[in-house]
Amino acid sequence: MFIVADNPTFKHTVTAMVPIDGGYREETFDVTYNVIVPDEIDEFDLGTVAGSTDFLRRAIHRLDDIAGADKKPIPFSIELRDRLLTLPWARRAISNGYFEAINKARPGN
Repeated sequence: MFIVADNPTFKHTVTAMVPIDGGYREETFDVTYNVIVPDEIDEFDLGTVAGSTDFLRRAIHRLDDIAGADKKPIPFSIELRDRLLTLPWARRAISNGYFEAINKARPGN
């Protein structure tokens, strides 16, 4: 059965490749996304930092499994969202997670 929701969301675990001395460390966190209809996506200039930031702010419903340097969990807030959007590796993970989920093809296609 195909289900149509008024305000669909979906949750995925994303992987950020965090730069460290001499390489990278994989860190994961959960993103609950708002589904954005194609006509609305066209309103964002994804080729600019400002446009892609506006898109990501709209796409993020909530963030989970995030901790501070002290390893204590940080609850979701708009401030946390905006802080993550200043980190290039977090932005990439969030953006890739959204588009990979939306554009996922069935295996074998």
